[in-house]
Parts: sequence; C-alpha cells; structure tokens
Amino acid sequence: MKKMIAALLATVAMLASVGVLSAHHSLAQFDTTKAVTVKGVVVMFERINPHSIIFIDQKLADGETLRWAVDGPHVAMLVRLGFEKNTLKAGDVVEVCGYVPKPGTDSRASSVTTTLPLGLGVNGNPPKISGRRMNGELLVMPDGTKHLWSDYGEHLCLDKDFHDHHK
Repeated sequence: MKKMIAALLATVAMLASVGVLSAHHSLAQFDTTKAVTVKGVVVMFERINPHSIIFIDQKLADGETLRWAVDGPHVAMLVRLGFEKNTLKAGDVVEVCGYVPKPGTDSRASSVTTTLPLGLGVNGNPPKISGRRMNGELLVMPDGTKHLWSDYGEHLCLDKDFHDHHK
C-alpha cells in the first residue's frame, strides 16, 4: 500500500511539474535578431511565476495607444534585484528593450491576458488585462536606472561589453 501511495504521489508531482514547464516559454518564438524599444506608462506590474509581467501603454505617433505585456524575471530573481511589489507603479514611465514574437507565431504566444486582482468585474467575472507580448531584456526605470531584465537572447539591447554567463 505504501508503495502505491508513493508511486501515486510521484506521478502527481511529475504531472504538476509538466504543467509548470509548459506554461513557460523559450525564446524560440521570439525574433532575437531585431530589438524593439518601447517607452510608455506602466498600467500594471505583476510579480508572478514563471515570469513577471509589466503591462505598458505606448502612445503611438497617430495618437493611438498600444498595450504591451513585457515578460520579465521570476519572483525569486525580482527579490534578488530588489524589486518590491511597489517598485513599479501604475503611472510610472519606463522604457523596455526586448524581442517580439516572430511573424506567424501562434496567436496565444503573441499576446498575454491575465486576470486583474481588483475584485469582481462585469457580471461577477474578474476583470482582465491583455497586451502584445514582448520578452524584455533591458528595463529603464523612471529615474533612468537601467536593469537587466533578462540575460537570454542576442543582447542587442545591452552594451557591447556585457558578459553573458550563459554562453
């Protein structure tokens, strides 16, 4: 009986980890040959795993607004970087340099939608926020401080003397 319970628990643990791994993405879906820079207003900063998300509204030249969902470090890395829950606040103006999905990428990979933690929305449904996905590499804070937001990729957003410990 103990062996069956141990086998069942091991199976459940394995299946649970597969779900977490499949929720995370690789850079294979992103065009790392061309860096994209976005400057805009923070709408929301989510400190979640497997990676954080910053929702940013970018004002375009024609007056329209484009919402971005910028993937960033996981919660443990944010803690090491000193990013508290209120480090980025709605209304802050930031600049992000990173990579967008390759043309023709599955639409689920091209945008991010998350449920807002703001209570009940319309008809009892939690409100949602979505934006065009970007894998952020460099984050420039409102005071001009630069933070490495991800050190995977071609590093087109970083200084030429940046040393990648993954290569």
